[in-house]
Amino acid sequence: MKPNKTHVSSTLTVLAFGISIVFLLLIVLFLGVSSLIDLFSGDGDPAAEMIGAIAFGFEIILLLLCGWFVLQKAMRREQADQPFIFPFAGWQTLAVAGLVVFGVTIGGVIAFTEIKWMGWLILPVLTLFVIVPPIWLLFGYGSHGLEAGPRWRFFAIFGLSMTVAPLVMVVLEILLLLLLIVLGMVVFAVAEPSRFQEFLQIADILQVETNEQIILGLLAPYISNPIVIAAVIGYIAILVPLIEELLKPLAVWLFALKIESSAQGFVLGMASGAGFALIESLNASADGTSSWPVIVSVRAGTSILHMTASGLVGWGIVSAFKEKRIGRLFAAYFAAVLIHGLWNAAAAGTGLSAIGESIGKPQWLFNYVPALICGLLVMGIGMLAVLLASNRKLRTDATRRPEGLDYKQG
Repeated sequence: MKPNKTHVSSTLTVLAFGISIVFLLLIVLFLGVSSLIDLFSGDGDPAAEMIGAIAFGFEIILLLLCGWFVLQKAMRREQADQPFIFPFAGWQTLAVAGLVVFGVTIGGVIAFTEIKWMGWLILPVLTLFVIVPPIWLLFGYGSHGLEAGPRWRFFAIFGLSMTVAPLVMVVLEILLLLLLIVLGMVVFAVAEPSRFQEFLQIADILQVETNEQIILGLLAPYISNPIVIAAVIGYIAILVPLIEELLKPLAVWLFALKIESSAQGFVLGMASGAGFALIESLNASADGTSSWPVIVSVRAGTSILHMTASGLVGWGIVSAFKEKRIGRLFAAYFAAVLIHGLWNAAAAGTGLSAIGESIGKPQWLFNYVPALICGLLVMGIGMLAVLLASNRKLRTDATRRPEGLDYKQG
């Protein structure tokens, strides 16, 4: 009788989930206590802090669910290897639309009343109503009828995409940003030493200044510098997509040799994008002001970017490992980077116009804002079309594959 060997990948995944849950619990406790203090003291934005606490708490629940399925594999349970197909039906479209409209409407009324205790109590739950269902729906559209491989692996990839992958991405993006800032400061000091000294004096003032208008006035000459604008947009629209589209499907890379088909790679890539979108959108929606309905509505739509792009990269990864089609991987990766970069550039352009208006330069891209917003809408529709077309094509291909795949070696 063969000894029952430890399944290394599932065991390590469960360990990673456990560490993440402990860390997230500490964050939830901190944000929850902080929101209560601010609620009773009348300071800060208690609703925003509670939204953050609920968001991380919801992630803990999802990680516990994922951990249960992965633990079954670590314990060598046969049900862990059952093929997973995402539960989706057409009626869910109407249900999701109803939840989103209900959440935005009720939450918008509460946000505009600016009653702090009501926003603290209700907005966190409504944020989940607006952000989570569209992710479910979009994932259902893209994965409908496609098998994702063993159940434990699907939940392992989804969970790692909410924990390890975002952590690695954030660390790399921060390190790259710090490196660029240091290099920029060195070039600035060498090229214009007098202005650099002036900038250092302003930096000293900013350490004690709290008036927002004064701060904007001091920084206006630097913010409005075309070189600074180009550098910011370049970082957001080029460097960030290069990092994120490579590492969002980090778990797909880790399991690439075990994934049976490019269709599974597409679904698992989408799962990676969905996990990242869930964390990013929930936390970016932590705002208890009257801007809440606009923020959550925008964030609810950005999930399609991450799922479509990561789905393409996941498809490319498995195509490269299973079919030796390296060109398809590069094409998928750069297509994802291009889509992400264009999206970020349009979003950054609208943001720059708002900053320009706040420092007395409303001509900044102001005339281009309608076009940029329309561009984002067109891209969203286009990505939905890509998602549906990819699903149709992969479902057709899947019907031609031989039956009887063995998942127990995963």
